[in-house]
Amino acid sequence: MFENIKSGWKLGMAVRNTVMKDKSLMVYPILSIIMSMILFIVIFVFSFVAVGAIKSPVYLVAIILFYIASTFTSTYISLVLLIAYKNFISENRISMKEAFAKARPYWKNALKWAIFYSIIIMILNIIESRFQGAGRMVIGFIGSMAISAAVFFVVPVILEKNVGPISAIKDSIKVIYSKFGKTFGGIAFIDLYSLIFVVTGILIMVASVILLGSFALLEMPLIITGVIGLILLIFGIIFASTMTQVLKLVIYDYANGGSLPEWIDKEILDGAIKKRRRF
Repeated sequence: MFENIKSGWKLGMAVRNTVMKDKSLMVYPILSIIMSMILFIVIFVFSFVAVGAIKSPVYLVAIILFYIASTFTSTYISLVLLIAYKNFISENRISMKEAFAKARPYWKNALKWAIFYSIIIMILNIIESRFQGAGRMVIGFIGSMAISAAVFFVVPVILEKNVGPISAIKDSIKVIYSKFGKTFGGIAFIDLYSLIFVVTGILIMVASVILLGSFALLEMPLIITGVIGLILLIFGIIFASTMTQVLKLVIYDYANGGSLPEWIDKEILDGAIKKRRRF
């Protein structure tokens, strides 16, 4: 476990160094968050205006639509990000407009994936809801872990082969089994900078909420402080998301016979591979 964490630190540092060479890559996760917020507002506000009651079945439809739309948006923008990154490392940097243009042929399979993935998650939630207490936690943990491992390389697969969800998952699992074994539990990937932003943001937000109940006169300064904490948290998530997508593409290419970039040592990558227990 400690070796995984140690290697995860080194792997995070290596990926961060390459991402920082093209900071424009972080614009894509920011765009993804903004689009998700817009979708949330549009879908739920329009649903409320149309129906006027939160308990209406229309809101169940709204939740499903939001989940599919947000999954499609994040998947599609991740594809755009990886296209921009591949051009960057090929010393052929392209603009955001060009990256989106190159991603256009993938939109159908990105949408198919969003619908498929949303259905899988909803089925898992339904199964979880039929259990109580510790059983529910165990089922949720095993299910989430299995799904996370199975779909680990789905976005790079869609990018490289432009296939539908079933083929993408099959290829993702095939790469995992052939290169990393059946006990693959993901990659230990920890970036100090991202962690600092996330933890600091959470601590500031928690402290602001606690103090808000005790110091009414400082309401506005504490609210501003809480917003700053939220911004730090979001920035940490954005940075971590950018590097995670880049890392998955690099590992997928390596697992399919490509060579690792000079900024990633094979021993560090092997040490960062997590093994899950068999249940």
